[in-house]
Amino acid sequence: MRLLAQRLTELDPESPHAYAAWPFGEVPERGRWITPREVIEAMLTSEGPHLRHGPAVTGARLIGSLGYAAAGRLGVAIANTGQAYDTGPDSLVLRLDDEGLVAQIAVRSTRFAVLPTDELAGTPGVDVTEDLAGLVSWAARNAYATLAPLIEQIHARTRYGTVAMWNQVADSVLSPTTKSPALVGGSQEAGRAAGQLFLDALVAEGAPIRRRGTVRILENSTLDPVRGMCCLFYRQDEEKCGGCPLVKTAP
Repeated sequence: MRLLAQRLTELDPESPHAYAAWPFGEVPERGRWITPREVIEAMLTSEGPHLRHGPAVTGARLIGSLGYAAAGRLGVAIANTGQAYDTGPDSLVLRLDDEGLVAQIAVRSTRFAVLPTDELAGTPGVDVTEDLAGLVSWAARNAYATLAPLIEQIHARTRYGTVAMWNQVADSVLSPTTKSPALVGGSQEAGRAAGQLFLDALVAEGAPIRRRGTVRILENSTLDPVRGMCCLFYRQDEEKCGGCPLVKTAP
């Protein structure tokens, strides 16, 4: 797990917490670490500006942050390394920033999954899956177990739609799995395909994902993800994000 965290940190050395999840025993003690069972209350009692712009904005921002924490970072690991770690509710721990959004994650579980061709295959304590489909199914079971009750809690507190939130989870997976391989010279197409496979596995677990977004092809042939679901960030008197589905750009 430590080696995987180091590899993911190298995707963006200037933002070491952007993609990586570390074993909980190896993270700095500063800040308060909380479990998924505590996180909604902690987020809703924070000072984030998203809490002052209506329940829909609150719901969208919370699930965007949590979706990336439990599934998006995991998708990046799968897309870039072919390895997966446990983001289940008894494993994932989170540290929030001053706005009450997820700043960093760690995992308590030592469970770890790899493909048969991985150099770690056969190592004690490492689960070897038959293929990539098996790997994403292993990962999706844990991520779904964490996200499903969180989405129900957010819905109960904000009335923001559950399908809309699962669509935001899809964006939290597809955008980084499409973008991150380009940081190390990898294939964006392969990364996005791995992200799609992960979403298929979440759907198989019960996630009602209806939208998955598209991509724009930029002049340098880079794939630029377009969200399937608006994150409502612009309702905080901010500019629309680059992947906003409400913005039309020339092909």
